Amino acid sequence: MRDSSLRRTRSRIVRLINANPDLKVFITLTFDSDVPSLIEANPIFKKFIKRLKRKRPNLKYIAIPEFQSDNDYYGRPKPNGGAVHYHLLVNFEMASDELKAIWQNGFVKINRIKHVNHLGLYVSKYVGKNLFDIRYFGMRKILASKNLEQPIIITVFKEVKEFITNAIGNIPPLFEKSYRSDWLGKIQYRLYGF
Repeated sequence: MRDSSLRRTRSRIVRLINANPDLKVFITLTFDSDVPSLIEANPIFKKFIKRLKRKRPNLKYIAIPEFQSDNDYYGRPKPNGGAVHYHLLVNFEMASDELKAIWQNGFVKINRIKHVNHLGLYVSKYVGKNLFDIRYFGMRKILASKNLEQPIIITVFKEVKEFITNAIGNIPPLFEKSYRSDWLGKIQYRLYGF
């Protein structure tokens, strides 16, 4: 069950990112004090998004909350566990100082993405490090803006495979993988960018 849930979550992230190629800036938001739970952190994050939308009305983002290590630099356990921080992909560029003033809660790190193949796979690695941590229970693992382009998923069975192949023509897939499903047998996954 855990593996299939992790696979579905990662697949959703990969598809969303691939459907939104304008998400080109990777931001990490960290609290300056320990905020040990998503119950406390998510409302703060939502207020940040509201403030950010005032500056960037066309804001598009995908955010993944993550917990820092439960141990300090010396390997000693932290009293409340690791603090929450957020990894975001956004569709704008902004000076670090300006973004830090909007965040108002700690540290900001901005990385402009220039040449990363399979960006969705890179970002999805943050989901799964500790996805089944009890602190995630009942909480959203992906926070995303409502104005994201949604991916088109075409499920093809044998009967229409030739039709799809002819329609796509000679366009090479961006990503290709085969795996086995308990219910459907062999699955061949191809990702195309148009």
